[in-house]
Amino acid sequence: MLSAYHKQGKFNGTVLLAKGGKVLFEKGYGVADAGAKAPITPATEYRIGSMSKPFTAIVLLQLQEKGLLSLKDPLSKFIPDYPKGDSILVEHLLNHTSGVKSITSMKEYYATWMKEPATLVQTISHFKSEPLSFSPGTKFEYSNSNYILLSYIAEKASGKTLAQLVQTGVVQKLGLKATGLDQNNRASKHKALGYTASPEGDFVPARYTELSVLSGAGGMYATARDLYAWDRALYGTALLSEASKAQMFTPNKANYALGWEVRERGGRKEISHSGSIDGYVSNIIRFPEQDACIIFLSNYFESKGPQICKALTALLFDEPYELPKERKVIALSADVLNQYVGQYGMEGGPVLAVTLEEGKLKGKLGNQPAFEMLPEGETKFFVKQVDADVEFAKDESGKVTAITLKQGKAITFKRLP
Repeated sequence: MLSAYHKQGKFNGTVLLAKGGKVLFEKGYGVADAGAKAPITPATEYRIGSMSKPFTAIVLLQLQEKGLLSLKDPLSKFIPDYPKGDSILVEHLLNHTSGVKSITSMKEYYATWMKEPATLVQTISHFKSEPLSFSPGTKFEYSNSNYILLSYIAEKASGKTLAQLVQTGVVQKLGLKATGLDQNNRASKHKALGYTASPEGDFVPARYTELSVLSGAGGMYATARDLYAWDRALYGTALLSEASKAQMFTPNKANYALGWEVRERGGRKEISHSGSIDGYVSNIIRFPEQDACIIFLSNYFESKGPQICKALTALLFDEPYELPKERKVIALSADVLNQYVGQYGMEGGPVLAVTLEEGKLKGKLGNQPAFEMLPEGETKFFVKQVDADVEFAKDESGKVTAITLKQGKAITFKRLP
């Protein structure tokens, strides 16, 4: 199954499956460094994006156990001038019920902030004055700003950097070999470089992300084996007391606990967290009642993480699963392709422009980058880099009347005059 995804350009990375305290499967696919043609090995280190959040949650709970803070403390205790900081509690930040706007939802983040080194104080200043989305504790809204604030709180309460707290509180306790807060200039021969797909679907280096901005919200790296050792430790009390673990794994709104998603799916309890950062996607899915675990790490942003993890879950429990559909490109004449060129729209939405350039049919939705539509039938096409389906509709006279894009859900655009 993983070979099929890899051969179709839908996966590059490492998968580890374990059950009953034993590793059942561990294998890497593709390259850690395309330029050097360095293959992925068991020692390959990946950025894990938001899978950093459970580590940050553990650090906060460890500080609570030491009496250095309480999850009931208001944000104003650590940042006295934070607007409405008296009503935002540490636990609201941990379970994403604070109402604080996510820095990664702000256009300035992608335009400027993600490219520039920053202290936590500087990063917090970017969203500090933004109005709250709702009264703290009343709703769920996933926000990276919450965990940037938690990173600052941990440092303020302990007098140590978050990197030091992760190192002493997790890495050293478990004897992990390659896990921690990453730095853009960190030297290691085992680093997996991050890749993405170009508009043409080629494997290209991902854009730069300054990790100091994300900190405990998404700035960590790890190996599959280290993450498995971490999974094993969460069954005992090496990191947290049973009381703290119970607190961490109790879901609040939208199935989100403290740094973890906790839900029932397929008759099984799942404790999980995924990650996504330029050039990398990741996931850890723990099945505590079956003592099983899936670890998924990829250094290719277009890897089909959710699809693959769904199939891995089925494989782990001997249930039916589907192999990825292989897409085969056929040749269509310029006359056939030309009939699709035009403008397509939907009420209240952006215009989808279809053009023919150098024999390639391309689409451009609003201000988004153009994408190539590859033919697999006379009216059926697909977009390689996002694994989306495209189908043109014709009326009884053979005139093209609409185009439907399907990526999870289907959206139809009608041809404009």
